[in-house]
Amino acid sequence: MDIVCNIDNNYTKYCAVMLTSLFENNKGEDIKIHVLGNGLSEETKAILVELVVDKYDSSISFYDVKNINFELPSTNSHISIAAYYRLFISSLLPKSIHKVLYLDCDLLVVDSLYSYWNTDISQYAVGVVEEMWAFTHDRGKRWGYPSELSAFNSGVMLINLDYWREIHFEKQVVDFIREKFEWITDADQDVLNALFYDKKLFVPYRYNLQDGFYRRKRRINPKSENELNNELTQPVIIHFTNKRKPWKFNCIHPLRKEYFKYLDMTVWKGERPQMTLKQRWKLINYRISVFFHFANGFRKIA
Repeated sequence: MDIVCNIDNNYTKYCAVMLTSLFENNKGEDIKIHVLGNGLSEETKAILVELVVDKYDSSISFYDVKNINFELPSTNSHISIAAYYRLFISSLLPKSIHKVLYLDCDLLVVDSLYSYWNTDISQYAVGVVEEMWAFTHDRGKRWGYPSELSAFNSGVMLINLDYWREIHFEKQVVDFIREKFEWITDADQDVLNALFYDKKLFVPYRYNLQDGFYRRKRRINPKSENELNNELTQPVIIHFTNKRKPWKFNCIHPLRKEYFKYLDMTVWKGERPQMTLKQRWKLINYRISVFFHFANGFRKIA
């Protein structure tokens, strides 16, 4: 099982927590970790090597993405090139690797990935989960494909590298970004949906349970409500997609404690967000607001 993640030095801790949850819930699996980064420090590498190699007796490889021969157009320069690194996985990784599972670092793996990893995507570019706002966004209209084909979240992707290489995906990426850059609002996710709109296989929600899926008021296909309610009871990947991450003081995700469970298995054991009095008061007010407007709040998780 080849797992790819993309980090900078500021995300070392979160990557370590994600990897800890991965190994703890996939014991017995042959797991190889591949880390994409730009100028990762020796300290970052040492922390991850100690975790992956020394603690979990697995392997880890690092890939310096600064070697990618690609520059973003000059317009909208506030968008970092780092958001696009995952689009170049097929050339960064050895050609002997035919399939990978890409995972963002703001998530937890809380059950076995065996079934997801063994999903047949031989006829597809990616095996992915529908984006939580797919039915409120206009991606299909903007990129010229039928809206009923929906869109996917790029934070968790089972990737068919052979297919990416066969179609010279990276050249398509470069051409697309240069031509459509001013229209891109969601960085790599826009690019992936535009180029793979008819080459994606939707997998069960449990493999990428995004924040919005836990809310009482959800923006999903109404036909999927019952299916999603069932998926919430058997999570495999919990993805903290909201800007209020579990390591921040203002996170109110119903499964936030799961994050600290795995954090406490790392060298950051016992660390919790510190709040000023002003922040504490702000959080109290926010929770009161959610309570009185419960339609936008989170569902109760058994």
